Formats: sequence, structure tokens, C-alpha cells
Amino acid sequence: MKNKDKLLYVSAAVLAAGSVAGVKTTNVKAAEVKQANVNANSKLDLNKQATAQDKTAQSQIKQDTATVQKTQDQVKQDQAAKTQAETAKTEAQNTLPAKQESVNTAQTKLDQAKNDLTQTQNKDLHAQYDTTAENAVHTAQEAEKRLDQKVNNLSGQVQDAQNKQTDLLGQRTSAESEIKTNTETLNNVNEQLNKAQAEAIQAQKHFDNVAKDYAPIQTEYNAKKSNAEKAASDLKQNETDLAQSQKQLTDLQTKNDNLAKTVNDTQSQLDNTNKDLANAKNDVSQSQAKLNDVTKQSNDVNGKLASAIAKRDQAKSALDSQSENQTKIVITPEFNKAFHKWNDSHDPNYVQWTPEKNAEMVKELGALSKHEREMNHFEHNAKDKEQKIDMMHLTYEQRLEANKFGINLVNQIRTQMGKKPVKLTVGSLKYANDVAKYYEADHPADDFANGNVDGSHPGHDTNAINKALVENGVEPDMGGEAGFYSTYYDSDLDGRFGSFSIENMDDLKHEIYNAVTRWMFNYEQGEWLHASIVVSMNLWDNTNYKDHNAEDPTYFGFAIMANAPHEELGAISGDLMIGLETIVDNTIPGNPLSHPIDYNKFNVKDVIPTDTDNSQAGQVYAAAQNEVNVLQDQKNSLDGQIKSLNDHLAQSQNRVNDLTKTINDLSAKLANAKSEQGNVQSQIGQVSKHVDELKAAQPALGQARDNTAKALADYEQIHATVLNDYNNAKSQLEQANNKLQYATKAKNETEKVLNQNKAKLANINQELAAVKAQLADLTTKLSDAKSSQTSAKANLEKAQADYDNYVNTHKDLIDNIAKSDKELADKEEAVRVAQSDYDKASQEYEAAKKEADKLANKVKDLDQSIAKSQETIKSLTNRIASNTQIIENNKQVHAQAAKLAARKAFDAQINKALDNVVYGTKTISQHTAKAATIKSAVSTKNTKHALPQTGANDKLSLFAALAGLSLSSIGLGSLVSDKKRRRN
Repeated sequence: MKNKDKLLYVSAAVLAAGSVAGVKTTNVKAAEVKQANVNANSKLDLNKQATAQDKTAQSQIKQDTATVQKTQDQVKQDQAAKTQAETAKTEAQNTLPAKQESVNTAQTKLDQAKNDLTQTQNKDLHAQYDTTAENAVHTAQEAEKRLDQKVNNLSGQVQDAQNKQTDLLGQRTSAESEIKTNTETLNNVNEQLNKAQAEAIQAQKHFDNVAKDYAPIQTEYNAKKSNAEKAASDLKQNETDLAQSQKQLTDLQTKNDNLAKTVNDTQSQLDNTNKDLANAKNDVSQSQAKLNDVTKQSNDVNGKLASAIAKRDQAKSALDSQSENQTKIVITPEFNKAFHKWNDSHDPNYVQWTPEKNAEMVKELGALSKHEREMNHFEHNAKDKEQKIDMMHLTYEQRLEANKFGINLVNQIRTQMGKKPVKLTVGSLKYANDVAKYYEADHPADDFANGNVDGSHPGHDTNAINKALVENGVEPDMGGEAGFYSTYYDSDLDGRFGSFSIENMDDLKHEIYNAVTRWMFNYEQGEWLHASIVVSMNLWDNTNYKDHNAEDPTYFGFAIMANAPHEELGAISGDLMIGLETIVDNTIPGNPLSHPIDYNKFNVKDVIPTDTDNSQAGQVYAAAQNEVNVLQDQKNSLDGQIKSLNDHLAQSQNRVNDLTKTINDLSAKLANAKSEQGNVQSQIGQVSKHVDELKAAQPALGQARDNTAKALADYEQIHATVLNDYNNAKSQLEQANNKLQYATKAKNETEKVLNQNKAKLANINQELAAVKAQLADLTTKLSDAKSSQTSAKANLEKAQADYDNYVNTHKDLIDNIAKSDKELADKEEAVRVAQSDYDKASQEYEAAKKEADKLANKVKDLDQSIAKSQETIKSLTNRIASNTQIIENNKQVHAQAAKLAARKAFDAQINKALDNVVYGTKTISQHTAKAATIKSAVSTKNTKHALPQTGANDKLSLFAALAGLSLSSIGLGSLVSDKKRRRN
């Protein structure tokens, strides 16, 4: 039985049960039903609003998350830039006192040089020197120089004029020779012209006589000749047309074959392209669905990431507030991720090191380590500077304080890199101090890096380490060590320039800081095994043997050792070594690498608190950072998938577009090919017909050519003498006229050249006369100049003699003046040098001051930028949290809407059942009741079984009366109200 039929039988059963029970009908108020429907629709409207809110919130979360990430990246950049700027500012400010001192020194030297110059300038001896004789020499020398130049100039001009005159005489001779040649040529041309004129006259007379005999046959001969030529031309034209038409027909047939192939090929391409288009559209649909799914995942991850970042930042603030005045080592996520990749075998992205991969590792970790080293810096402490220390006699309290500082740095790093903090205990401190003691005993006067006393194990004194291990209850070779070597005292062999680099606790902590950062960020040597010791990874992995999510107890201590200053490598040195001594308690049954520890000797119960051990902020921050890293990796992966899918979707859509365009192009090409094929086939019919016509005309045209040719030949044979005489005379006349034209042209050209040469000769004669006049004038001027030159030389000799006589009689005065001039020049040079030094020092000071001010402003601007970015992050994080809460709250609305949708589906089935109930129109009584019947499934035409109705409202009361059945309890509330509105 079908579902609908089952429902109809149920309806009939309900009606029958109502009849038997005789239960009084209960009227349901239409207002209550209407209100129930309004409430349901209101909830559905709320669901639509919630869906729109979800979409808006998700979009805003995605946008805000991206902005938060971008802003956080900017904060990191600004903080790194601020650190660099502060360092540079400090360096710049530190140079200012020295540069100011340089300015003051230069000013003093400049003032002294100016004073010396003033005193020297007061000694003026030039007033005692008579310059008359010296000036007379200068005047005579200038006069001689001017006259020498004038004579040289005039001599040159005379030579130029003479050269020009010689050149013009040569040109005149050449022109006269050319005129003579032209005249002789003209005479010969005239003779040839006269002869040609006579021959032309004679040929014309002979042609006129012959033409008299040719005139009677000319008309008939020309007609026969024209007919023969026309017949031959017609035949040739027909043959040409036939060949061209046949070629055209062959070309058209070839073209038709090609078009048929084009139609077939294009149709095949079109079919294949349509298949490709269907596949491409299917790929677009699948890719879009996958993109929607990945985008939804990305939105969820972005929301979680924003919350995790906010949580991480709060933990970071708490961590920073507890160690506000302490030196910090910050590990960036980029370095953290790369370090785990190359050193943590438990990391999902772990890469096993091989010699072939070393270059790749060094390149990746090297660049990041350099950045980490530059970003972190030691914070000096004024109180520590007041605490003086003696490296050769460190007290237990000083070693304890240094260890607390060092372990604090180590635990900062470990916490940020997802490792548990190590413990500094009474036992690990004693062990580290014992290592230092035995190192110092083995190396009283040599470098600690020399290793064992016998020279083995350079870099680490394993004998000293093992001795300390055994003494503290640990098996030999079970301790790890990272070493850092330096000096605390340096001097030359005489001890004149000795200096201590570690004099107080601040200096020692600075060296410990340098050791830790050098171990962690050793980009210079491309080595991170020491860093692996610090964070218990790689060969020093402290992951639990059974539970890989747990770490074995790990104990660290800093061994600080120094020996007395001694001679080493040509100088006096006091060696320093800082060793990070490590012990891991992996005593677990079944662990092949476990080594028992005697805790009676190695005290781990008494834990020494460090600066961060009193708070769980570091661990909270580490957990939050790890969560950010995980979510960030997920985000990056999803972003990569989204980009890949978007790229693929764009490529697929482009392919759809390209294929659609290809289909359009192929369709157009196919239509054009078919149309053109029809035109070609039509042309083939026309050309074939024309070929047949040309072939048919060919015999007649050949006969016409033969007949006209024979008639012309017969006529020419009859009048052969007259025709031959006429043609010969005509040819002779044409030759004579051509010869006359050539002779006339030659005469004209020869006369033209002759006239040009005559004009050229006239110009040469005119120019030659002018040169002769110029040469005479220049010769006269040159003679006068040479006379003046002789007088000037005599005057110079006299003036020079007078000057020599003055110099001889005033030699002492001249020597004194020379000495005074040299002294003055030296003083002026000293002032110039001093002024230059002062200007340079002032410029350097101003530049340094300007740079320091610029850096101070940059630090201020970066502080403002960081504060603004942090405020933006806080605001956006709050908005992300608010939108996330909106989405979470709307889940209840969606759940209620789902229930209503299910109820409406059930209502729809009931509506279908009620549509099968019909009402009769027969009046039963004075009431307005109607009889109810059931359609064909339970139909009856016997109206005595019909159920009476209590009124004209509807059948609602019937169902309400059945066995106390509640419509709302079976999800029929909305059904009732809908039917009531439609049936009333």
C-alpha cells in the first residue's frame, strides 16, 4: 500500500473512531492557530537572519584575521627596527662627546693659525722696493712679444697670399687648356652635323620617290595585313582563355576537395571540443564545491587562530610583566619552525640531515640565525655593575647568581620552542662547579679548549667532566657539554697594556649571554649542535622512551672557569670558559640508553628557584605559542589549498572560456567552409561549360588564321618589289634622322661646356688680380713690422740692463722680501688647513647629532606605530571574538529552524491527506452542517454513515474531539491553521 493510501486509511479510521466514541467536538480558536503559525514563521525568519549574520560574521572574521596577521607581522618588523634604531642611536650618541672634543681642538688650532698669520702680515717690506726698473722690463717684454706676434702673423698672411696666387695661376692654365680642347671638339661636331643634314635631305627625297609607287597598293595591303593579324590574335586569345579556364577548373576542383576535408576536420574538432567543454565545466563545478568546503574550513581555522593569537598575546604580556627589567631572548616563529625541521625527529616536517643536505640547512638556518642574533641584545644592569668580582676567586653566591641568570636565558628559549624548562638544583649546581674546578686543575696555564691534558678530545676536557660525574653519582660519559671560550684578561708580554674585560657581575652575565646566543644562532660556522644541547633535541633528545609526549627530567648548570694570566701565543692571557653542563635522567626499565643516577650524591630534591620558576607564565605562553603555530600551519596549508584551488578554478574557467570561443570559432569556420564549398561547386559548373565552348570555337579560329595568312602572303608575292623598296627607303630615312638628332645634341652640349669654361676663366683672372693687390699690401706691412721689431729688441736689452743693475745694488732687500713672502704663504696654508679641519670636524659632529636625533625620532615613531598596531590587534581580536560568539549563538537558531522544517514536512503529508476529504452540499437539518465522505480509497455512497458537523466552521473540531488527541503534540499545529484558512 502506498504511503498516501496509508494516510487516507488513518484519516478514515480517525473519523470512524470519532463516530463510535461520540466524543464531543472541541473547537480550536482560529486566533490560537494563527498565532502558532506566526510564531513558527517568525522562527524561520530568525533563521534566515541568523544565516545572513553567520555569513557576514565569517566574512568579517576572515578579513579581521588577515588584518591581525598582517598587523602582527608589522609589529614584529617595527620591534626589530626599533631595536636596531635604539642600538644605532646609542652608538651615535656615544660618538658625540669625542666629535665635540674634535671640534673644540680644531677651533683652537684655527684661532692660533689666524693669529700667527696676522702677525706675519704686519711685516711689510714691499714698500721699500722700487718697481720702476722691473716694470720697464715687463713693458719692453710685452712690446717685443706683441711685435713678434705681429711679424709672425703678417709673415703667415704673405705666405697664404703667395700660395693662393700660385694655385690660381695653375687653375688659369688648366681652364685655358680646357677651352682650347672644347673649341676643337665643337669644330668637329659642326662638321658631323653638316654631313648628317645632307644625308637626311637625300634620304627624304628617295623615300618620297618610292612612296609614289607604294601609294596605289597601300590600302588593300593594310587591310589584308590587319585581317591576318586579327585572325592570329583571335586564335591565340582563344588558346590562352582555354588554358586559363582549364587551370581555373583544376584549381576549383582542388579547392573543393580541400573544403570537403576542412568541413570533415572542423566537424570532428567541434565534436571533440564540445566533449572537452563538458569535462571542463564539470571540473569547474567540482573545484568550486571543493573550494567552498576548504574556504569554510579556513574560516573556522581563522577564527580559532585569532582567538589563539589573542590568548598568546595575553600570555606574552603576562610573561613580559614578570620579567620587565630582565634580559630577554626572543625566538621568532620562523626560526622555531626551521630549527624543529632540522633538529627535532618528532616534528612532522623533520628532515634527516645528510652531507648532501647540509648546504640547504646552512642557508635556511643561517639567514634566520643572523636575524635572531641582530634582533636580541643584552640589557646592562647598573646594580650588577656595582658588584665587583674576581674571576680567579668567584664565591659560591656569585656562581649561584650567574647560574640563575644563565638557566633563566635557557628556559626562555626552551619555553618558546615548546620544551619544558630545565631545573637548577643543588646537585646540578655542585656538578657544574666541580667540572669548573677540575678544568682549572688540568689547565692552569693553557687554553681550556685544548681538551684533555694528553691532548685528546680537543675542545672538551672529558677527564675533568667524567671525574665530576662519578663524584656526583652519575656514570662516566653520561653528561653533555656546550662550551664557550674567551679571555677575561689580555696584555702584551711587558704587561704595559693589560686590561680586564670582566670586572663585575654585569660583565660576567654579558659573557654568559654571548655564550647562549652564540650557541643558539651560530650562523658564522653553520653549526647548531650546541643549540640542540640547549633545547634537548637531536643527539641530546630528552623525549621519554615510552611516552613521546613527555620529557625525561633534565638538569642544567653553568660551569664558569678561569685560570691565572699566563704567556700564550706571544701575549699574556687569562683564559675563560663557560660550559653548559647537562644531565638527563632517563632511568626507565627497557630503555637501552638509560643510566642510573645515585641521588644520594646528586641532589635533585632541592630545586633552586630562578627568576621564572615562581610563575607558570612561561609555560602558558609556550602552550599558547604552540597552539598558534599549529593553527598557523593549518591556516598556511588551507591558504595554499585555497590559492591552488583558485588558481585551478581560474585556469579551468579560462579553459571553459577558451573552449567556448573555440567552439564559436569552429562553428563559424564550419559554416563558412560549407557556404564556400557551395559557391565553389557552382563555379565549377560555370567554368566547365566555358571550357567546352572554347574547345568548340578552336577549329574555326584556326581555319580563319590560315586563310588570312595565305591571302596576305599571295599579295606580298605579287607586289614584292614595291614593298621591298618602300621598306628599305623608310628604314634609311629613319637612320638619317636619328643621326641628325644625335649630331645636333652633341653640338649643344659642347657649346654649353665651352661657355662654362670661359666663365670659369674670367672668374679666375678676376680673383688673381685681387690676390696680387693683397700680396703687395701685406709685403709693405711686414717690412714696417720688422723695423719696429728691431727697435723693440733694443729697448728690452736696455731695460733689462737697468733692472739687473738695480737687483745687484739691492740684493739684501730682495732676499728679505722673498723670505717674508714664503713665511706668509706658510701661515696662509696653515690657516687653510686648520679651517678645513675645523669644517670637517663641525660637519661630522653635526651629522652625528642629526643622525642621533633622526634615530631618536624613528624610535619614537616606531613606539607610536607599535602602540597603534597593538590597539588595532586588540580591537580586531575583540571583534573576532564577538563575531565568533554570534556564530556560536546562532547554532541554536539553526537547530530550532531544522526542527520546524521537519515539522513542516510532516504537515505537508497531512495536507495531502486532507485534500482527499470532500464535503456534500445536502442540507441535513436547520443547521448549516454538511456531510463528509472519503474519496475512492474508502469511498461510500451511503450518506447514512456520514458524520454530522456541528456548524459551518470547518472539520477542525472533528479531529480535536478524537480520544483527546492533541494536534500540536503530533506536529499538526501549522497544518490546522493552513487548512482552516483555506476551507472556511
